Amino acid sequence: MGSSLGRGGVAGCLWNGCLAVLALALLAVGGVWVWLWLAPRHWEHEARDQMEKQAAETRARLADSAADGVLLGTEIDRDLHTAPMEGSVQVRRQGGTVTVTAPLAGFGPGFMGPTRTTGCYRFRVVPPHVTAVRTSDGACGGWRHAVHRPAGEVADDVVAEVRVALGKGGLDAVRTAEVWRTPGIDVVRMESQKGRLTVTVRLLTGVGPSTAPCYAFRVQQDPPSVAPQKLAPGRCG
Repeated sequence: MGSSLGRGGVAGCLWNGCLAVLALALLAVGGVWVWLWLAPRHWEHEARDQMEKQAAETRARLADSAADGVLLGTEIDRDLHTAPMEGSVQVRRQGGTVTVTAPLAGFGPGFMGPTRTTGCYRFRVVPPHVTAVRTSDGACGGWRHAVHRPAGEVADDVVAEVRVALGKGGLDAVRTAEVWRTPGIDVVRMESQKGRLTVTVRLLTGVGPSTAPCYAFRVQQDPPSVAPQKLAPGRCG
């Protein structure tokens, strides 16, 4: 009888061991299913948080640019260019109010690639104050491709920014001005001589570099002046 009980005890241990293994396997499978269910939601939250962070940072950049009471198109181009987005940026000016509507995107981890979320934001600028609200996606024009401004408008903004830089720090400030780092402004060369600086640029307004309008901005230290001149394409170099 003792031998029989011994065998039963061994069988029972083996059976209990199988149950333990099965329970652990079920727990593992259950854990995987829970993770598969929760992970995408967590990644979506991460992507949304990143998009909201981008909106807050964009609002802060626009506020910095509008701190002097004026918000130029070139400043908007720089402030919005660093934010992950697709589609067009729309700018509407009415009196002293500038409304910038822009699509933003946020990214998080994912199974086969990053998890992405998109949203349309409206920035209302009454210099120096800026407010930002998320609005319907339709306000961003259906995420259409970016619309470029006429070259003449961009050149006018360049002149305005160069005049400010010249007044603050002379030709040295003009050489290092932020305006030359504006998306769509391709600096071809800078030439200095006796209190003067000539900056030749291509304005990439939605066309190829070979056909982009070419401008020379002639800056003089004393008396201070900024004169733009549109050049023939062949003179851009």
